[in-house]
Amino acid sequence: MTTKNALLEIGTEHLPARFVNPALTQLKTLTETLLAEKQLAYEQVETFGTYRRLVVFVRGLADKAADIQKEVKGPPAKLLKDANGNFTPQSAGFAQKNGLKPTQLVIQETDKGPFIYANLKIKGEKTAKLLPEIFTRLVTGLEFAKNMVWEETGLRYGRPIRSLMGLYGDKVIKFTVAGVTAGRTTHGLLSYGNKPLKVATADKDAYVQLLKNQNPPILVLPQDRRAALIQSVTAEAAARGCRADLDELLIQETVAFTEHPVAVCGEMDLKALSLPRLLITTVLKEQLKMFPVVNKQNELEPYFIAVRDGSSANQTEVCSGFKKVMSARLSDAVFFFENDKKEGLETFHAKLKNIQFLAGVGTLADKALRVEKLARLICEMRGNTTLTHAVSYAGLHCYDDLASHVVYEFPELQGYMGGQYAALTAQTGDEKIAAKAMEQCYWPLTSTSELPQTEAGNIVSLAGKLDTLAGNFLIGQIPTGSEDPFALRRQAFAVVRILLENQWNLSVRALLAAVADVYNGQLTPEIQAQLADFLRQRVSVVLQERGHNPVLLAAVSAWQELPLTQVEHLIGALETVQTSPAFAAAAESAKRVGNILKKSAALPSRVDEKLLELPAEQALYQAARALPVCHAATQAQYQQAFTHLETLKEPLARFFTDVMVNVSDEKLRQNRLALLAFVQQQLRATGADITAL
Repeated sequence: MTTKNALLEIGTEHLPARFVNPALTQLKTLTETLLAEKQLAYEQVETFGTYRRLVVFVRGLADKAADIQKEVKGPPAKLLKDANGNFTPQSAGFAQKNGLKPTQLVIQETDKGPFIYANLKIKGEKTAKLLPEIFTRLVTGLEFAKNMVWEETGLRYGRPIRSLMGLYGDKVIKFTVAGVTAGRTTHGLLSYGNKPLKVATADKDAYVQLLKNQNPPILVLPQDRRAALIQSVTAEAAARGCRADLDELLIQETVAFTEHPVAVCGEMDLKALSLPRLLITTVLKEQLKMFPVVNKQNELEPYFIAVRDGSSANQTEVCSGFKKVMSARLSDAVFFFENDKKEGLETFHAKLKNIQFLAGVGTLADKALRVEKLARLICEMRGNTTLTHAVSYAGLHCYDDLASHVVYEFPELQGYMGGQYAALTAQTGDEKIAAKAMEQCYWPLTSTSELPQTEAGNIVSLAGKLDTLAGNFLIGQIPTGSEDPFALRRQAFAVVRILLENQWNLSVRALLAAVADVYNGQLTPEIQAQLADFLRQRVSVVLQERGHNPVLLAAVSAWQELPLTQVEHLIGALETVQTSPAFAAAAESAKRVGNILKKSAALPSRVDEKLLELPAEQALYQAARALPVCHAATQAQYQQAFTHLETLKEPLARFFTDVMVNVSDEKLRQNRLALLAFVQQQLRATGADITAL
């Protein structure tokens, strides 16, 4: 079977940068799916492109689809021939329908008896005939976050389609979408005349090189644009004895909105450097898509690096244009910042009573009071009362900046700006600690990003997230399925990570009790149980990410009562000992103990040694009593405690062989049940239920 390459280019108007990579990912998946559906063999599918051209390249595409063997079920076997041995009208009609002679029909057994079958060999169609449909479905099958309708067929698309190119080898694949018919033509840069360029054949290297040969070159491969971008930006910074802040997200976005990135460096107004650093870099990166410039000490320098698309000509004029835009935006930031400094946090705090947090849970002012109280309680639970004043202030004021002018314009700076405003007036050590805690009160910003850098910051962050979780659960806003509009899973991940990674000696039970206290009894036991289960699911995921078997969390019956660090140590110990034959045997016997006790309603509170008649009873009692009291904290200590449980293997096995529990004598039966209850208590003394393994 011969093969050729296939090439599809979808030429569009300027796609937003955020559309490009998802579209290319979809194209690859959809191409592979359609080729498999059509039984077309190929070597490789690649997708690449820019904001103006989305490209699919299929290497080594077979010239025809694979032949298909197909079995078609027909009438029951008794209708194959009549009494005279002739084919019946039913079987003859079935054969004709499937393009066969009646003599070619076969009988096959099924679960419902014998039936007539037609075994068909369907020849694969020529690839050139299949590609128009495949290419059409590839173009129309893309989904975008937002769509436009611009022509009479009503196709909804990210941006209007202006050209289509479809090639199989050197043959044009004709198809039409949204009034545009495919040919062999691509185009140069729009800002340089959109010059039509003929593509001779579906050869990736030739196609890429054709675009590179234009003036200015078009770098259709994302990796080429990335390399050119980094080289150009780095060179501009180096020419000034500095280096560029090569933010990875900004690099990815810039690669997506350029076809030939060229860096342009300009000077920044020195007055702008008086702004907090993150405010400056947010304006540059988020709003203007410019790279900040820093010195060897990682301090901001008064330069910006913008990126233009296309030629490097007229850099002075282009730089002037970028500088006007940048100066105007930074001037706005200076204006907002100066006004915020004049008003101050207390002014912003007074406005919180007019901003609703959650319907049924109160305003942001109410939330601030709860977070203040909860932060103080956590501080006391941590035994670090020296931080009480700092966390109290930070908890009360950490949401003040939501009413500020800067955060209104730049919501991503919430928390950070509050910390900056607090630092401006901070004089005492507590006030400086509070300012830093406020700055990082929303950290971690994602499920995997950095935790707050100070203990006070972790306490305030933990308090705020617990309050948000509790408030949402209180009013029934609990995530279901993939729906999580308030990012509660992320908040719960942060709670788990703060407790686990800081190795805090705080249990989930104690924290939920503190939250219930803050909510003045509104959190019913049922709601607390729902919240605990929600956190348990996050604990399971985090433990798995840390290399543990999350299934073993089910065996830690006391997980809510233990600090999460100890829960992790318990699971680590279980992972080590669970493969031991002696431990496995003890666990199996423990399950039998549990099954017997489940059938008993009430049990005596203690064992009466005088009623232990049989040697097997006495041996089990003495073995259970001999187990050392476990005040474990480390994995090694837990592992040692589990090893001691193995000593119950023989006494338990002997007990179940020699002792009848459900005897007719009531006192004897109850005492034996009490003995098993005591054994179960000793087995669970570590905080883990080995019967759940």
